[in-house]
Amino acid sequence: MTRRRQEDDLRSTRRSRTFYPVDDVLQKRMAAVSFEGYYTYLLHQDLGFVIPYTGPVARVIGPDATRVRPLIEAALSQREGSISEPVRHFGNSTAQLVVIAGPTTYEVAYLYPATAGASENPTAFRLELVLPGTLSYRDGRPVQYVPAAYGGSRDKTGLTYVELDPGTLITFRFDPAREAAVRRMVDFLRAANVQQGAEASLIDQSMRGSTPYDFAQHQQLRGELFAKVTEPIGWNVRGLFKDNHLEPYGVWRQLRFLEFKLGLRDLIISRLNATLSEIGNRMGFQATIELRGQRTLEEVQQAKDDFRSGRRGLGDLATFAV
Repeated sequence: MTRRRQEDDLRSTRRSRTFYPVDDVLQKRMAAVSFEGYYTYLLHQDLGFVIPYTGPVARVIGPDATRVRPLIEAALSQREGSISEPVRHFGNSTAQLVVIAGPTTYEVAYLYPATAGASENPTAFRLELVLPGTLSYRDGRPVQYVPAAYGGSRDKTGLTYVELDPGTLITFRFDPAREAAVRRMVDFLRAANVQQGAEASLIDQSMRGSTPYDFAQHQQLRGELFAKVTEPIGWNVRGLFKDNHLEPYGVWRQLRFLEFKLGLRDLIISRLNATLSEIGNRMGFQATIELRGQRTLEEVQQAKDDFRSGRRGLGDLATFAV
């Protein structure tokens, strides 16, 4: 029996909605934070390995680990599998959203038997994504914009919204300084998406006759610009500018990007465990998620120190940073 069928007789506290945007305004709101576009899609793909798909990943620890583990597995993903698979899926998808879309919010939805009384505790819970671009605030309280078919109040522009319970929302986000740097980078990548097709037209013009366009110079300048704008996270844009820099610089960037991904991974797991603590207080359990068999920030720091001192070769460091 699937998890979804097991939930048929459960009542959920969820207020947010998952939908495909049919309204033009909703489409624009959601498109503004999507990963669609050449460069943002590449970054989205590379962030899909914040928690790798090989080796041991996670376990549930704590006094109630055995009892709670199936609840956590179901809460993080509808995919069947051991705890490692739901943690990997949740961590990677959240990492992609936090970078590409910005602060990412989930609603904690508690599940009760349909016949449960008001004093009974929930029997399960889910972490439901509030679709990026749909969350807003009215008079300081959170709301989600939804298609009119769902019903609800309307704002002065005519958009339909449903009110959310702030006590059930959890947000994954960078600190303000890192958030500002990442937003500048993603804004640049979105602008580059729009211009990505112009290069082919310029090349075609240069082949048809005289033109001031210089392909080699274009490639060099483009690489330098991308290297500068992606420097805060170390991403090398799939080797876009590798021909313009020496090998040590490329390895250093690999280490920086690994450091960024691991920091993001730890941020997500830490916030997730804080949420499990809050949920546990309500449902009566103590359990947290522990990652195992994974690279650590301490190991990356040691690799960076080895890079600076020359204790390890570039080939070894490049392999480590993959």
